[in-house]
Amino acid sequence: MTTLTEEIRACPVCEARFAVNAVDSCGSHGADSDFRPHYWGTDPLENYVHSCVECGFSGYHQDFLDGVTETVIRKIRKFLSPRTRDLQRANAPFFRYEFMALIYEWEDRNSLEVGDSFLKASWVARARSNREKERLYQREAVRRFEEALEIGECQDQSQRAVISYLVGDLHRRLNRRRRAET
Repeated sequence: MTTLTEEIRACPVCEARFAVNAVDSCGSHGADSDFRPHYWGTDPLENYVHSCVECGFSGYHQDFLDGVTETVIRKIRKFLSPRTRDLQRANAPFFRYEFMALIYEWEDRNSLEVGDSFLKASWVARARSNREKERLYQREAVRRFEEALEIGECQDQSQRAVISYLVGDLHRRLNRRRRAET
């Protein structure tokens, strides 16, 4: 069962304070072919990433503690702050993961982290039956995973095999059969 606790987050960009539902515990049983877990009880995915509705900063709990560079703050204010209405739509929690993925990209994090954020955005969009957003995020995720494979970000053969499988599965889900086979 999933258990949530209300916590307060302080935005490292605009210093706004807001309440979030943080995941205390959860359990899963099985997964989809793209590794999306099946949870017992409430799906916790929507509660792992939090967003400031004032400026758009989004991330995991640790991201709120780590701080943000001035360059990234400027990009957040330019590109995400005008879109904070997206974060307030009750049926669209996948925007939190999208915003986080963009921030990770601006922070020059590795392609695997950015791809993972877009992959999780696709999972949340699927849970919300938003096929258009699910496919958009799958395309973004597969692009980052292919980049990670190409530039050698995978640390060992096992991780490379998992990411290669995931790339194939995402192409299959996107009806790109030839690319999936490759």
